[in-house]
Amino acid sequence: MWKRNMNREEVAELIERFLEERSLYPQEWNDFVDTPQKDSAIDKYRRACYEVGPLVNRHGDPDPDAVARLKGIIEQLRPSRG
Repeated sequence: MWKRNMNREEVAELIERFLEERSLYPQEWNDFVDTPQKDSAIDKYRRACYEVGPLVNRHGDPDPDAVARLKGIIEQLRPSRG
């Protein structure tokens, strides 16, 4: 069963792995987007990933706007450093 209590950094890392095509196993992305998270704030990000996932996780080139949206989610998940 997929982890239902991910933290912000874990989600950011998962999205990065997905975008860089280095998932830990073939169905990691699907397991994430298909499993509701206990933390409603984290689940909001999961649902956003679910919405754009098909535009990135497809044959051919990923949709550039969907990739940008996922990168934006990563930025939101990580506190600003500076």
